Amino acid sequence: MYTLVKDDSIELSAQLRSEVVAFNNTHFNAERIPLGFKIIEKTDLVAGISGHVFGNWLLISWLWCDEGVRGCGFAKQLLNELELAAVEHGAIVAQLDTLDFQAKPFYEKNGYRVTYQMNNYPLDGTRYFMEKVL
Repeated sequence: MYTLVKDDSIELSAQLRSEVVAFNNTHFNAERIPLGFKIIEKTDLVAGISGHVFGNWLLISWLWCDEGVRGCGFAKQLLNELELAAVEHGAIVAQLDTLDFQAKPFYEKNGYRVTYQMNNYPLDGTRYFMEKVL
């Protein structure tokens, strides 16, 4: 007998993700190659970027700079390094998403263009999906 159980846990979400990824991997002939770079001061993280190459795609997950170093060029340096590393692994297109209060102008200055946007996200903002040919 089957039972429906409410479960809002992070563990359930992680298990479901794992199951879907395992199923999808039987249909993809590309591996996921994690990439990341960081800038540290002594041992403290001040900026970083992470993502992965999946087939022809660089999928950028996170880019963050501490408020004290914003405007110093670290974000551009990190983005360039990630893109170069991705090209070495065969990526030809990069994809990311950003919110209206985040870094859309920065990404546009670095060659990204909006390919899709979600309006009223999550209520009254905008989420931009952007791509760049590498």
